[in-house]
Amino acid sequence: MKENHKPSRFTRKIITALRKLNIYPRLVLIFCCLLILSTGFITFFNQTGYARELESNTVKYQSVLVQNAMYKLHQEQENVERNVAEFILNEKVRGAFLENNLLLGRAGPFGYQEYKRTQENRKTIEHAMQTLRNKIGGLRAVVFVGVEGSQYSSANMKNDPKSPIVRNVEAFWESELAKGAAQAKGYPDWRDSVRETPQLFFENPKDKIGIVGCVTVSYQIYSTEFRQELGTLVCCIEPRYFVDALREYSSQNGGNTFLIGSGGLLEGIQPGLDAPPFPTGNRELKEKLFASYQNSFPFENDGKELLVGFCGDEYSPLRVVNLTYRDRALLPATRLGEMNLLVLLIVILVGSFGFYITAVSVAYPVRRLIRTMKRVGTGDFNATYKAKSRDEIGVLCREFDRMVLDMRELIEKVYVAENREKELELAEKSAQLDALQMQVNPHFLYNTLDMIRWQCMYENGGESPASDMIEKFCTLLRMTIKGEKKEETVSESLLHASTYLEVVNFRHTHKIELEKELQFDPDAYQLPCLSLQPVLENAIRHGFQNKNRENCVICIQGVQNSEGDLEISVTDNGCGMDPQQLEKLKESLNGPKPDQADRHGIGLRNVHQRCKICYGEKYGIRIESEEEVGTRVILKIPARPVQKSEGLKRV
Repeated sequence: MKENHKPSRFTRKIITALRKLNIYPRLVLIFCCLLILSTGFITFFNQTGYARELESNTVKYQSVLVQNAMYKLHQEQENVERNVAEFILNEKVRGAFLENNLLLGRAGPFGYQEYKRTQENRKTIEHAMQTLRNKIGGLRAVVFVGVEGSQYSSANMKNDPKSPIVRNVEAFWESELAKGAAQAKGYPDWRDSVRETPQLFFENPKDKIGIVGCVTVSYQIYSTEFRQELGTLVCCIEPRYFVDALREYSSQNGGNTFLIGSGGLLEGIQPGLDAPPFPTGNRELKEKLFASYQNSFPFENDGKELLVGFCGDEYSPLRVVNLTYRDRALLPATRLGEMNLLVLLIVILVGSFGFYITAVSVAYPVRRLIRTMKRVGTGDFNATYKAKSRDEIGVLCREFDRMVLDMRELIEKVYVAENREKELELAEKSAQLDALQMQVNPHFLYNTLDMIRWQCMYENGGESPASDMIEKFCTLLRMTIKGEKKEETVSESLLHASTYLEVVNFRHTHKIELEKELQFDPDAYQLPCLSLQPVLENAIRHGFQNKNRENCVICIQGVQNSEGDLEISVTDNGCGMDPQQLEKLKESLNGPKPDQADRHGIGLRNVHQRCKICYGEKYGIRIESEEEVGTRVILKIPARPVQKSEGLKRV
């Protein structure tokens, strides 16, 4: 590397920042940053990718699981439909239905032979229903309701004369079961009827509670010859029938699989206690499950993230749903991250020890050099390092020793002479400044103007407009000369403002009127010196600049607000400001000092900044203005009472 090579600006900034630390912490910091960033990035990247892959596999597993379970559910539904179709298409059963429908629906007297015939047909039908119930183990009840009002049902048990019944036939025909079967027009209509069967179907005529929790399949039966509606057949199937068929599809990865119905059915397929339960009270989840036929999505319940996968179709009211805890599915990724952190910690400990040995070999001579430099800094120019090493630090130390020797010689020759020369230059500058100060002394200017006033009075034989003007200006100048005094009473500030306005009115035909209205004692409170005069000057210079001087009024009002602070407002009826000018002036109050070319509002800014410095951030100036109406400047200061000692001095 060339000796004249200079690092870039960015490199210099980094080096400057690092040099704020000692060498050992600096090396350890760089080591830890490199190690932690590289290892942490690799760990995070791998763990994130692994977690993403685990989550994707879990979602795929859920999708395959619910699809297979739904396919099995379809097979069981088709088995039910096939057996019911054999029952409906049985010519003997259909003939019995048709004959009873004709006999029972006929008007007129009903003979014994006809009654006997209807009973034989009923036995035929109910025997076929019992056969159907024996074929399908999950059938809890099979009921046929004829259009003429007759009912047929399978026996509840073998050799049991009691049988299921629809207690309220009119309610049945108004139910969704009957309407759905009518809309299906002879095809099977599957429904989750857990809320309807308890009100419509009863296992025994004397039961007070109907059949609870069933899935129903309904058919509207017609006469094939006359296309005449005979009635509606309803099969009530226990949900456990489908659940038992889906046992093999219970989740094996820590999740739970459920059979969900659109009407409120909820059945778990071998649910595990350590797997997530189904959130029955969550309406949002149920709406998502029945918004489509198949999907997978994350869901949060009770502060825990779930992975949800479900499957269904447009013909079935049931959905197969699998719920899995997301953190459990990502448990292998979490354990991998913990192992990576352990390895990272071990590497940091071993590396830190190695870096400590290396850093000490560098830091020790540097610290010794620092101690030597401090001794030289206190004036001990006999302190030297006397380095023996041949590395860069040794070269630095030998050069330092040579520099100390050179400094010792230079101090004796140059330092004393230069100090004497500096003292002479400072004394000369101080004398020059004193002379300039005497020339511009305000008292000298005040005395000179007073002598001019007396000369005007002498030449005119008494008072004259010129002498009166000089007198007012002298009064204004005398008010300005306050020495070390930083505050004045409100009454003194008002007098200063009034005198300033009188001086301004000398050069105008139409005078500017000044109105005062204070709701507190102006002699009892004080404010920073020269606070009102700049506000008054701003109103005259800018408020009445482009306006006819007739009927120009400035009103000074003072109140004490509910917080106990004083608010003194200066209102003029001048030209006012448009919103852009007003916004620019407000920004200048808290902005940087304006340029020489833009001096508008500099007096207001000075007053605003002084109030903030003296009293706090909530105090200062607030400006309100409306174009062609006028401007109002409100000065907010704390109600600081006048000290007794200050009052005595004013007297």
